[in-house]
Amino acid sequence: MTKNNSRAAWSATFLAATTVAAGLVGASPAPALTGTDAQDGAYAFTAKINVAEQQACSGVLVAPQWVLTAASCFADAGKPATAGKPTYKTTVTVGRTDLTQSGGAVLDAVELVPRTDRDLVMVKLAHRVQGVAPVKLATTGPAAGEQLTVLGFGRTKTEWVPDKLHSASFTVASAAGGDVTLTGSDQAVVCQGDGGGPALRVSNGTPELVAVNSRSWQGGCLGMDPQETRTDAFDVRVDDLADWIHQTAFRAQDDVTGDGIADLAGLWDDGTLHLYPGDAAKGLSGQNIAQLGGTTWKTTKQLAKGDFTNDGIADLMAVWDDGTLHIYKGDGKGKFADGVTVTTGGSTWGTVKQLAAGDFDGDGIADLMAIWTDGTLHFYKGKGDGQLEGQVKVNTGGGTWGTVKQLAAGDFNGDGIADLMAIWTDGTLHLYGGDGTGQVGGQVAVPVGGSTWGTVRQLAAGDFNGDGIADLMAIWDDGTLHLYKGDGKGGINSATTVAYGGSTWKTMLQLA
Repeated sequence: MTKNNSRAAWSATFLAATTVAAGLVGASPAPALTGTDAQDGAYAFTAKINVAEQQACSGVLVAPQWVLTAASCFADAGKPATAGKPTYKTTVTVGRTDLTQSGGAVLDAVELVPRTDRDLVMVKLAHRVQGVAPVKLATTGPAAGEQLTVLGFGRTKTEWVPDKLHSASFTVASAAGGDVTLTGSDQAVVCQGDGGGPALRVSNGTPELVAVNSRSWQGGCLGMDPQETRTDAFDVRVDDLADWIHQTAFRAQDDVTGDGIADLAGLWDDGTLHLYPGDAAKGLSGQNIAQLGGTTWKTTKQLAKGDFTNDGIADLMAVWDDGTLHIYKGDGKGKFADGVTVTTGGSTWGTVKQLAAGDFDGDGIADLMAIWTDGTLHFYKGKGDGQLEGQVKVNTGGGTWGTVKQLAAGDFNGDGIADLMAIWTDGTLHLYGGDGTGQVGGQVAVPVGGSTWGTVRQLAAGDFNGDGIADLMAIWDDGTLHLYKGDGKGGINSATTVAYGGSTWKTMLQLA
């Protein structure tokens, strides 16, 4: 085999499942790493992946709820990994360099996002991993002669299924496009089960992810032909994929059309509801999708939009004049289905003054924040099936939230947790950072716009340019719509006028 073999060629060579001890099947093409045991607690971001308790790979935590690994780990009968829910039950262990110890987390994988041009897949976990920092992504590619530390949980020269993370030093032989060739040794070999493990550069004492294990000759690995002595490995470069990794890990909760860009839902004064697909360059594409229900939406008192059903598509929550709350599931094509009553709260929702949706606890499911007439703010955890758990009072602000004129939610600082943006009666805009537990921190004034925000008629948040950071959409008193791109630090940039609709937005009653 040469490093220039096509994906199809190496897939045919390396993806054939080989039965090994403990009932595991090595499914990774590069496939555990002969080397030394990693120090306890070191490289805690490295993951062990078990697919159906038959296939084992390694991986690396790149965001609180996402692991990056080799896509070939999820190949099935020679077919490449497919996007969506894993075909077989998959568990991911993160935060344990010794698998016999406690600590870290053992979580189910709930979604796969593979690439088609490289042997890579992003794996979404059921919940955020607490207490384990994701690896830092390198910003420069590997250079010939550079030393990289390669990690994995795969087999060694003497163990079929090691419990401990192993590490070894490899030399970069060459790097071209997305491929990296590594020179190993008799003490540095990538073996079966190491597929998807990280290749790291240490910069100023901090490990940085440069590449991911993909293929290997496996010379000297347990179970290999003794005549095979080659130790080179072939990795997949990831330092140039930071945008893809970030945008996958922090996808817009407000995307109804499935293109990764937030969309805008609006209720007009004639009682009709419309969806306006987002456009990364223009804010809105100019398309107008009328929704079911005709003019009956006029009695809706509050709207909020987010992924309450955990399918990657935003849904709509609506409070009606009878005080009931309903969810309308998004179909991924810009339409909402018929409403389903949300049982929590019964018919008490009619006294809600402001409503906002976002993932405030980091489980990937949209939650609600509601300001009630007594001025208190409450958190309602989303269950993932369109229903909500009971209310939890937000401590910050006490009973002062009643003077908020507009409320919107989104991840404005890029940490994967929804934050709140609130316009107060004095015309100022403030950020309240989410802490991942359904609570928010103290207010931080947003300098853009000063105290002019009091004339904003409607406010909505979402990632309208696809950079993984929430932006604001605001309808001003003159009827124009403006986009304020998030800066990733909790602030926003100056306004850009959205051309579509001109000054006709003035008669919009609700925005989400």
